Amino acid sequence: MKYLAGSNLLRLATSKLGIAIEAILLGALCSASIAPLQIWPCLVIGLVFFMMLLCVIKTKKGIFYTTILFFASYSTVSLNWLNFVMEDFGKLPFWLSNFVVLVFSIFYIALPYAVFNVIAFAFSKKRTESYLCFFVPIAFILGDFYVTYVLTGFPWIIPGYACIEGPLKNFAPFLGVKGISALVYIMSAAIALTALRKFLYLPIAAVILCIGLMTEGITFTQKQEPIEVLMVQGNIEQAVRNNGSKSFEVFSTYWDKTEQNKDGFDVVIWPESAIPVVYQFQKDFLDDLNTAFVDSKQVLITGIFSMDEEQNKIYNSMMTFGEDKTIDEKKIYNKRALVPFGEIIPFASLLRPLGSIFDIPNSSFSYGDAKQDPIKVKGLNFIPAICYEAIFPSLIRGMDSLDTSGIIMLSNDSWFGPTKAPMQHLNIARMRTLELQKPMLRATNSGITAYIGENGKVLKTIEENKLTCLKTKFYPVKGQTIYSKFGELGISILILIWLALGLYSRFKKQDLIEEQMNKLIRP
Repeated sequence: MKYLAGSNLLRLATSKLGIAIEAILLGALCSASIAPLQIWPCLVIGLVFFMMLLCVIKTKKGIFYTTILFFASYSTVSLNWLNFVMEDFGKLPFWLSNFVVLVFSIFYIALPYAVFNVIAFAFSKKRTESYLCFFVPIAFILGDFYVTYVLTGFPWIIPGYACIEGPLKNFAPFLGVKGISALVYIMSAAIALTALRKFLYLPIAAVILCIGLMTEGITFTQKQEPIEVLMVQGNIEQAVRNNGSKSFEVFSTYWDKTEQNKDGFDVVIWPESAIPVVYQFQKDFLDDLNTAFVDSKQVLITGIFSMDEEQNKIYNSMMTFGEDKTIDEKKIYNKRALVPFGEIIPFASLLRPLGSIFDIPNSSFSYGDAKQDPIKVKGLNFIPAICYEAIFPSLIRGMDSLDTSGIIMLSNDSWFGPTKAPMQHLNIARMRTLELQKPMLRATNSGITAYIGENGKVLKTIEENKLTCLKTKFYPVKGQTIYSKFGELGISILILIWLALGLYSRFKKQDLIEEQMNKLIRP
């Protein structure tokens, strides 16, 4: 029983082994804040205790490895669905797929946070309050920017996504998801300092929470006259979709289901690559499809492939049929953000010969032009988003304007299989609607097909893994949020303010009497 004595437990908790175990457990706890559990307070609790843990560490080496363990644990647990993709489509053995996820979590996700945190620790010169309240949040904000933009970016588990429920979501129209993450870091640091008996910082957390509650219901967009929309969920197996000889079978599934249900609808939406052919190779057939929708006075929005024959480039695209009597190829939207090692293989000539993991079907696409026009349907402008693109806030925001009516997202989440990834992907889409206050029509092959309101709420959905339709009255909107207008200017200003306060705190000479009083009041 002597090992359970308070002094022994404290010694174990502050030992190198204890700190390592605690960092791993706290990172895993933070993972419970995102889908499928979606317990957002777990994020704050995990960060608070992690930041308290940082105060125990006295060396840059200790800060580095503890931060690595925390964020690598958070990433590995949150992204364990990647194992399914690599095992099912890359044909990797179980142990190797887990090893790849761990390496990715350490060297791509966790490493930048650790490096920035070490810099923050060194600069603060062991002034705990300056380090924890000001420089740690800045370090983690910079880590978020790194994983968003460097090496194409993979901002799938930015902590702000955990706040899709709760009061902090109300900051989305002002600061975006990275701004929410920044406020979570600041709030957690303030609570951690309070727990360390630095009570002066508690109002910071209280103010953030109060503003979040007070901004509930603030709207920047107004609803317009509704349109009737039909979304078809084909539920076609991935192996069939990847088989070029099955292209007509795939098309027939969507066409037959549409013919059975399309009466009374203005717009029909099929998911990503629902027509798995290259438009330029099937123009006659697709011209007939366009005529059919023109005659019925309806518009079809669908995923398809297209090609730049001069440059021999193939694109993952979105097209409309029935809007005009003739198809304007210039209005085809080509996907701008491709999945690395999924839709495009970096250094393909070198990597493909190494094994099946680098020879995934449909992995030879090209990037669409950075500047493209919104999709025009029935006099309305929609932001197009194809699958992976939804995880990039700036990409979606860049096409928003005062007259944009909503977002149309086409996706094929059947790649993810029976994992938590589809729910995570849905919540990312919900955050895009919150940031712009623009509703989304989200059509998928196997789920989660949904109508998401401008407030981020899922208004209507259908059963996953089933051939079925979602029928809904869709309300377009008009207007623009602060985040839409100014993008990441808000979080940039927040960083500068927090940096200025941190510098003041770092270089301020503490009054001797104040220091003695602090020791008496907060030993």
